[in-house]
Amino acid sequence: MNRLEAETKRNRFFTLALDMLAIADFSGTFKQLNPSWERTLGFSDQELEARPFLEFVHPDDREATGEQLEALRAGAAISYFENRFASKAGGYRWLGWTAAPFAAEGLVYIFARDLTERRRAEEERVKLIREQTARAAAEAAERRAAFLAEAGVALTSSLDYGETLSKLVDLAVPALADWCFIDVLEESGRPRRLAVAHARPADAALAEELKALALAPEADIPEARALRPGQPALLVPDVRDRLAGLAQDEAHRRLLERLAPRSLMVVPIVSRERTLGALSLLSAQSGRVFGRDDLDLAEELGRRAALAVDNAGLYRASQEARAVAEKANRAKDEFLATLSHELRTPLTPILGWTVMLRSGTLDPSSILRGLEVIERNVRAQTQLIGDLLDVSRIITGKLRLEVRPIGIVPVLEAGVDAVRPSAEAKEIELSVEVPEEVPIITGDPDRLQQVVWNLVSNAVKFTPQGGSIAVRLRREAHCLTLSVTDDGKGIEPEFLPHVFERFRQADSTSTRAHGGLGLGLAIVRHLVELHGGTVQAQSAGPGKGSTFVVRLPLSAPADPGMAAEDRAGAAAQPPVRLDGVKVMVVEDERDVRDFLRVSLLQYGADVTTFATTGEALEAVEAERPDVLVSDIGMPDEDGYSFIRRVRALGPERGGQVPAAALTAYAKGEDGHRVLSAGFQVHLPKPVQPSELASVVATLAGRAR
Repeated sequence: MNRLEAETKRNRFFTLALDMLAIADFSGTFKQLNPSWERTLGFSDQELEARPFLEFVHPDDREATGEQLEALRAGAAISYFENRFASKAGGYRWLGWTAAPFAAEGLVYIFARDLTERRRAEEERVKLIREQTARAAAEAAERRAAFLAEAGVALTSSLDYGETLSKLVDLAVPALADWCFIDVLEESGRPRRLAVAHARPADAALAEELKALALAPEADIPEARALRPGQPALLVPDVRDRLAGLAQDEAHRRLLERLAPRSLMVVPIVSRERTLGALSLLSAQSGRVFGRDDLDLAEELGRRAALAVDNAGLYRASQEARAVAEKANRAKDEFLATLSHELRTPLTPILGWTVMLRSGTLDPSSILRGLEVIERNVRAQTQLIGDLLDVSRIITGKLRLEVRPIGIVPVLEAGVDAVRPSAEAKEIELSVEVPEEVPIITGDPDRLQQVVWNLVSNAVKFTPQGGSIAVRLRREAHCLTLSVTDDGKGIEPEFLPHVFERFRQADSTSTRAHGGLGLGLAIVRHLVELHGGTVQAQSAGPGKGSTFVVRLPLSAPADPGMAAEDRAGAAAQPPVRLDGVKVMVVEDERDVRDFLRVSLLQYGADVTTFATTGEALEAVEAERPDVLVSDIGMPDEDGYSFIRRVRALGPERGGQVPAAALTAYAKGEDGHRVLSAGFQVHLPKPVQPSELASVVATLAGRAR
């Protein structure tokens, strides 16, 4: 066959072929097209050959089509490729391509077919499937929402923890599963099967056996694992070959064989990061296979159950809080009635004897007696008011100690001597026992004397005529122990835990045998704790006396070379001096700022104060203070941000100045945050002048 005949045959094939046939060069320009191109796209041969065919390709498909053209240039054939080609009528039509290169001729042979209708049909089919899927999903969502709504109503209908969890199993069967178990943790930490539900009435006996099953806490089975903290939900679509791994022993395995489970889900029930129980769901006779959607629904049910249990707990807590508040209100009313009685009672003899003294009709002995009565009752009134003021200071956090090294024995003796006349009036034997050598401690002598006075006077009050009280001081390994023991009326066991509470008295009725407001022991506890110590009450019961034990920490060991007489005068050591130390104070509150300035000035410091951090930051670089004291809670910029800006100045601009944070926030995490921000010391408010001076001295390298 000669070349002319070959071209004639090819032209005839081009003309008669139903597919779209074309010849193009490697630059991507059509050289010859059969009539199917014009019939399909509407463009004439001349229009298609006038431009590279990539210009007719949809913009989103051009990059991929260009890659295919590059492959043809490299000699590779295109087995199949789809893209969108412009139509003269508007829009694009989908074409499926096959192409082969003929390098010898420098041509590419292209075979294409119009896929537009097929693609449209496919898109319609996909759309229909999507619509059907969406409808099915919507119906499933409606069923899920209806189920959860019903569950929500059922779970919130009870405020009892056990009853709420028990309702879960009835909700889950048969809506979610054929079987459902609830396992909970007892207070002892052991698991207990709370409830079992089943779909078939014939399984009642098996259900009772499953409910009676005792789970071992250490068992490596899904129900036991789900009761441990931090466990995720479990989904096992097919458990038929895994029964041995679901049973904790042979008896349990036989029960599972009778149950014949197919699929399993186990969901922990967690409230406030505490695992309350585990919800186990099994399919059996229904043959249902659980999937991810089922597990999602089970987890949501578990969350709602946890919320319901949490609400029940909050309600129970609110009821308990209400009962406590009502009890507190009763205690307050009793206290106010007692206060009225205690305030008015001394006024009666004071007023009565005052009137008689003014009358001028009394003999000398009666006058002396009247003055003694007035003095005694005024002192009682003064002590009562003092206790009330101390309690007020305790409540508001304003009770302060003047701490210094002291010898405890003189303090102890002064406190006992103040009560001795009252003991002698009741013929009570009052003995004091102290060791020969007593170390120096750090404390407030007046407040410690108040502790001794309160404890001993309390013992005198509750010790009968002719009884005995023993005050003993002992040195232990790390503390001094002061005990006050009496053989009086003792303390009821149920009242013993409350003996140091404010406004609490074992007998607050109008017929009580002993006066007072019930404040003394509360004040004792607070004062002892301010000294870093502890106080404890002990009693074997009514009529068997009582013992109060105070433990105070020992001070740091004194210098071995210091003589005993020098130790007794340790309180007279010279105070800290800050002469020449430049201190910068940043505090937005004027009164506090003035207090800090005056406090530091009296120790000799050179003090500058600033109300804003902006002014203070400029002054840090300009004045180069030795120590920086800054408040934390300020309106424009807090102390954390301020110290970070100071540290950013760098050493050459004063950024390493030692700094103390002064803050009203005194929790442990606040201290960590202060140190992390760049401060060296955390000073909780309120701060005493001596404490402030000591901290500044330490930061400035002046500490003794």
